Amino acid sequence: MAATRAGVSLVAATTVLSALCACVGGSGAEPIPASSAATTAPELTVRSSPPPPAVPAVPRRSAALEDNRTIAPPAPNRIEIADLGIDVTVRPVGLDDQGRMGLFDDPSIAAWYQWGPAPASATGSTVIAAHVDSLEYDLLPFARLKDAPAGTQIIVTDAAGTRHPYAVQSVQVVEKADVDWNAAFDRAGPPRLTLVTCGGEFDYENRHYLSNLVLTATPAE
Repeated sequence: MAATRAGVSLVAATTVLSALCACVGGSGAEPIPASSAATTAPELTVRSSPPPPAVPAVPRRSAALEDNRTIAPPAPNRIEIADLGIDVTVRPVGLDDQGRMGLFDDPSIAAWYQWGPAPASATGSTVIAAHVDSLEYDLLPFARLKDAPAGTQIIVTDAAGTRHPYAVQSVQVVEKADVDWNAAFDRAGPPRLTLVTCGGEFDYENRHYLSNLVLTATPAE
């Protein structure tokens, strides 16, 4: 399901997930943003009837800077965290016409930012985001990420059937305006996994969470 990056403007998310996951609490879910290599940053969008979008943009860079002959690594299609009872399907998403990284109608499905690194990429952050809860489904699997201690094992399986093990390094709940989206969507540096969902207090008046939970994990043996 991995879409080719050739001929498409690549997005190296920077402010993407401000409101990141369409997390619900009063009426519906919100969208998530992604960042672009240019000057504007996109946001994440829920494809059903989500609450108001609350996400920053994503930095972009021209696909011309990439070797279009390079074969894209397989997309992730499953994430498992046995210690937390998490086993979720993962599907690729890009940006909508407002530059937001989209979430799925079914909040039990996690979204992988397909214009960023994949688990088999040699560098950069593989970003997977999902809702924390929903009026229809109540609390969702990613709500348990807050309970992941350092060292917790995460397995991401890609479309080729390869299992990529990771170990949790940190779990942070940060106010949306203060999340370092450039780091979360970084295409450079050592390979790593970044999981994002909503967290912190819920704003009942505006119906969205005030913070994001950002989990960082690194490849493990």
